[in-house]
Amino acid sequence: MASLEERFNQFNTNLALANIRMQKLDAKFDDEKLDVSPDTQQVYIDKESYYQILGDNFVRVFQNYTLKIADKSNKEDEFVSIETTFLMDFQTGGPIDDEIFELFSQSTVLIDSWPYFREIVQNALIRMGLAPVIIPPIQFTPPNQQPPQQ
Repeated sequence: MASLEERFNQFNTNLALANIRMQKLDAKFDDEKLDVSPDTQQVYIDKESYYQILGDNFVRVFQNYTLKIADKSNKEDEFVSIETTFLMDFQTGGPIDDEIFELFSQSTVLIDSWPYFREIVQNALIRMGLAPVIIPPIQFTPPNQQPPQQ
């Protein structure tokens, strides 16, 4: 049987993003909490993804992002919440399984979807009449590199 690296390389052969679109957007804020000092606020970002096989060498990825601006000491005390799901259709060079998807979702999927997420957050905050927040570039470890040993 081929190694995970060999299967991942085959999967990435002729990889193409065929489509990306937003499936869901939910943005809300609590007007009564907007006068809270920025020093007591923190931005929390969660992400998760899953996939669906659409056909031979064709996969759909669902990438969910949730951004919360909440109290520093209590993540559940939300001031602002933005949730979005992107659908991404990929043509691949080989089959996908859970091991390959774990690598794929932590690399290519994030690289392709993170800029859209950042733009949606900035746009939503401005349209809600709120100050934008700085969302940093995505940080990840490419699949072919291992973190340095300490």
